[in-house]
This record gives sequence, C-alpha cells and structure tokens, in this order.
Amino acid sequence: MIRKFAKHWRDSASLLVLARDQPAAQHNKYNYKVLVFKRTSNTSFMPNSVVFPGGGFDKQDASLGWESFFRERNVSNTALKAITQVDGARPYIFQTEGTDLLDRNLSLRLCALREAFEELGVLLVTDEQRQKTETGLSKCLQLPDVDSWQQKIHDGTASFQALHTALGTVPDVFNLYEWSCWLTPAMFRKRRFETAFYLAVLNEMPAIHPEPHEVQEYFWDTPAALLEAHREEKIWLAPPQTYELTRLSFVYDIDQLVRFADKRNRKGSTLLCPIQYNAADGVIFVLPGDDLYPADYDYLSDNADLDKYGEQTREAIRKQAKRLHRVEHKDLHHQAFFLNQQPLDDHLHVQGLNGNLLQNQ
Repeated sequence: MIRKFAKHWRDSASLLVLARDQPAAQHNKYNYKVLVFKRTSNTSFMPNSVVFPGGGFDKQDASLGWESFFRERNVSNTALKAITQVDGARPYIFQTEGTDLLDRNLSLRLCALREAFEELGVLLVTDEQRQKTETGLSKCLQLPDVDSWQQKIHDGTASFQALHTALGTVPDVFNLYEWSCWLTPAMFRKRRFETAFYLAVLNEMPAIHPEPHEVQEYFWDTPAALLEAHREEKIWLAPPQTYELTRLSFVYDIDQLVRFADKRNRKGSTLLCPIQYNAADGVIFVLPGDDLYPADYDYLSDNADLDKYGEQTREAIRKQAKRLHRVEHKDLHHQAFFLNQQPLDDHLHVQGLNGNLLQNQ
C-alpha cells in the first residue's frame, strides 16, 4: 500500500545521543554531552548543517523478518508489544499500513539505530535476556571492522539485520525514548521529511567513526555550548535541533533526564510542522497551540496569511496573541522561543519553565 503522504514527503528517524561526562569547569553544570555532526557540502538535504544522526526510512526497517529475528533471540512478544502501546498523539508516520509490515513504533526505532551506525558507527545493543535496563541507559558496542560494515550497509550490500545476525546482538529498541516528531514546512515542497526523534543515553562517550560521504565533522558538547556556537555563527543548527537543544539546555543532570524521558515515553508526540509568517524585522514560525496556527491544518497548504502582518515587528505581532508557541527568527543564527502554556504531550518547556516536572523524577 502506498502511504498517504508518500508523494509529498519522506519518512525518517533521528537519534539524540547523550553521554555522561564530567563537567569541564565549575560554571558548566551539565554532566552530559550531546552528539551532533556537520553534513558535508554535497549532501542533498541541508548541506553543511549541524544535525543529530538520522536519515530516511528504508524498507528493510519495516521487514517482518525482524519478528523472526527477535523471536530467535528469545525477545518476548510482550516486551515488543509494550513499545507499540502509546496513549498520546500519533502523527501519521507512526501508522502501520499493512499486516505485511513491522509495527511502525518498532521500525522507526530500527531506522534511527541503523542511521546512527551508518553515519557515526554508533551501534546500540541490548542484552536479549534483559531488554530494558535498570538504569534506562543504552550500551554502545565497539566493532573492530566497523568501517567495513558501515560501507556495506550504506551501499545496500548488507542489511542492518544481517549485521546483528553476524554479531549475535540485538538492536536496542527498548532503551530508546520517543522524544518528538517534526515535519519540514510546506514551503520546501521538493525536500520535506517527517521525522520521528528518539533519545538514547549512554554512560560514557563511545568512539565515533564518521562516514566520509555524509559526515564532515562531529561534535560532543553540551546543549548550551552548541546553541552558543550557533549564535556565534561557528555552526548552523537546523531548526528542529535548535528547538530540541533549547529545551534540553534547561536540564543539567543526565540521570534526571533519563527518568523524565522514561516517564514520558508513551505519552505520544504531536506533529510539529512550523508555519511561517513574515514580520518587518524577521520571520515567525508558529507551532501547534499558537493562536496563529490554523485549525485542522492539512500539512500541505501554503500559508495564505504569510504577509498579513508583514509591516509589524515580531514583538507587535506577539502582543496580539493570547496563546504562544512560536520561534521568532531575527536571522538564520538568532532565534527566540515563546511558549506561555503547558508544553504539548507533557514535555519539557522550551523556555525552561518546567516547575515541578523534574523535581519528582
């Protein structure tokens, strides 16, 4: 069956990889860093941007062969089914369109894991007898022939499942936390992606093996430091990355973050598809819940009111709204985030107004 929006955009999955790290100085409160990489200049989508590992969904990710794979490794159906049981918002990307395909809640996790390995050599595995760890952390397996396997999977001469079969390992779909779901705005008609974001947390930073055709360089750094490098124009972060790093930037402790992510894991993900409005001094992108976000948006239509407020400043436009959920852009490297209501899906607040949300984690 052809997916409903297949001709309009591609499905993809991305992985926010966090690893424990001791603060470098007293003023640095974070005990973790985030893994990102800079795309090469010849990348077809957002060249030279700094992103989380991830990429396009592939038919191998949805193969029912994974069911027999898990069964042969004594992974229980109960454990697998638990991953698919989500109570909250389910964007279209999570819908499974046939009995001949693996459940999308599993296949998207496999996609994110596969891409992280293809691009950076990060192979997350779990003990088949204890799929969900007590700590909620993932484990990265170091391979002696990682470059060879990366090349095979990238070229399509071997599958991700074949890699795990050869190693006798199980991909860690169990310790990934559903984080968010983003859709490229409608104005980018020819290059749109609906992307499921997952969070993975490691106890230490693993060795990274960048794939040369896709990765120009990679970074481990704190959320605040990456955002500062973006503002100083040392790097350029894609919009979903700035939003996700901003809400991460208010959480300093990795264990607290894992407890929060685990509690929120099955509360769903409202689709975040930004809609643009022009202003006299910049650009505004509104998100679901904002007064300017259209009701029952079809995710395909251009914004007929793009220039409705074009002669007003961003501040003047903002003062006219009661409900705010928006990103105001002064330019490509300077954004301000506004949210004056409860975050969607019981998530972190993009301005850090988390109240008691983290206190009891």
